[in-house]
Amino acid sequence: MRSAYLQIATMLIASVVPVSGSAAQAAASPDAASGVASLTQTATRFENNIVSLAEAMPADKYDFAPSKEIFKPGSPAEFATVHTFAQQVTHLCALPYRVFAPFGVKPDTDVDPKSFDSLKSKDEIVKALKASFEYQNRVIATFTPENILTPVGPRNSTRASSLLLVLADDGDHFGQMVEYGRMNGIIPPSTANQMQRMQQGAPKK
Repeated sequence: MRSAYLQIATMLIASVVPVSGSAAQAAASPDAASGVASLTQTATRFENNIVSLAEAMPADKYDFAPSKEIFKPGSPAEFATVHTFAQQVTHLCALPYRVFAPFGVKPDTDVDPKSFDSLKSKDEIVKALKASFEYQNRVIATFTPENILTPVGPRNSTRASSLLLVLADDGDHFGQMVEYGRMNGIIPPSTANQMQRMQQGAPKK
């Protein structure tokens, strides 16, 4: 699933920058603004999907992680070191604060990304997740065709490459969260909503 989302994000980046173009050309391109808007829409979609699934997962299942025991005897499945559902979410809480730090947008309060590892309850984790996306949205709101490819900081990160990194990680962990939810009888709200829309649009028999 990660590779699929990475391909999508790469295509969106390409819509901002012509394959043979430069940052200056991208800024002058009439498609550049729509490319930035496409990136923003993709980030919003991930936010909605991830937050809704985090809210749907029961609080007593936040410490769930798959184990070898849930598979048939003889299965080669190995889950000895995988993260719990809570750890999947707290990782996503921390990432934007690390990745977007070079771009000058400060969180409303001082945030230590390592502190999310200590969160245990569903309420604490969901609150931190929403705050993280709020911060990410404030950063994305500063993206323009003129600055999205400007190297910043000691690693010469660009806003485009940083958002691509976050979207790829979102796809990776959201895919795992979906499987954890389904193992506990939870249909991801994003899937349930899509199924409902399809049923409503289907012709009546």
